[in-house]
Amino acid sequence: MNPMRPDCLKNDYTKGSKILHEAYTSLFENFVAIVQSCMGKQNTEPALEKPATAVTSPNDSKTKRECNHDSERTKKHKLVQPNTSSNQAREGDSKRSGVTTTKTWGSWAQALYELAMHPENYKNSDSLLEISDDFVVLNDLYPKAKRHVLVVSRKDGLDSLADVKKEHLPLLRRMHSAGVKWAQKFLEEDSSLVFRLGYHSVPSMRQLHLHIISQDFNSASLKNKKHWNSFTTTFFLDSVDVIEEIDQRGSATISSDDRVLAMELRCHRCRSAHPNIPKLKSHIASCKSSFPSHLLQKDRLLSSSTMHMDCT
Repeated sequence: MNPMRPDCLKNDYTKGSKILHEAYTSLFENFVAIVQSCMGKQNTEPALEKPATAVTSPNDSKTKRECNHDSERTKKHKLVQPNTSSNQAREGDSKRSGVTTTKTWGSWAQALYELAMHPENYKNSDSLLEISDDFVVLNDLYPKAKRHVLVVSRKDGLDSLADVKKEHLPLLRRMHSAGVKWAQKFLEEDSSLVFRLGYHSVPSMRQLHLHIISQDFNSASLKNKKHWNSFTTTFFLDSVDVIEEIDQRGSATISSDDRVLAMELRCHRCRSAHPNIPKLKSHIASCKSSFPSHLLQKDRLLSSSTMHMDCT
């Protein structure tokens, strides 16, 4: 993209993405060939042979990032470990309820389920904000904005939005009301914030949970394209729309196509494209454009002005 270079693409991100795709595909194919070659040698060498020098490749940095992401997941899981054996409690709950799920969740992805089923084990946690018979409210351990909290259903069997039916509408409305209440509390502390309430189409953690997230996205925990696109594309389903659709159709329309998470980075206000997260963050910190028109309808966005109008 450097205009001083003879091969400048002149902000043609489509062509740039194609070139990068071809380059990384070639690198990956060569890397696989090297690994397969090394494995073939190991199978024919004596067991006591001196280990070969590690092969490095441009993919090493990607592997490192993935390892760091796994470490973050592990840390997130450990931070909400109860004082008792909640795994045994969970198995008992499942047997008593007769609930079975088709998706297999990793141990780290069970953290919200454990907390929702047994909040009494987490009362000393700084993350836990509220406990009711229907839900718990907690700070996201890795917030993607200045304010980011979760309203987690306590009903066993509701792993995600895909499990929600019309009979669960009263619960969804109570969860939404709780989210609005906490958004209002945060707005009283900082009137410059704007909030959006919604669900991920395909959540990474078990147990139905509603995100209440400020639209500044000013957080060190927002690190990659997946983080950004999970809150700013059609992957994020507004709570008011989910409630309306379930009321009319009996269930929510959910797309399992996660390719949207790999889409180019675009500002959630002006929709301008950006090559990486640092440049995107720099832009949104100063972007004064209005939010897209569809977000300005049906209370999809909550701000000090809309909350004030609701109260009058």
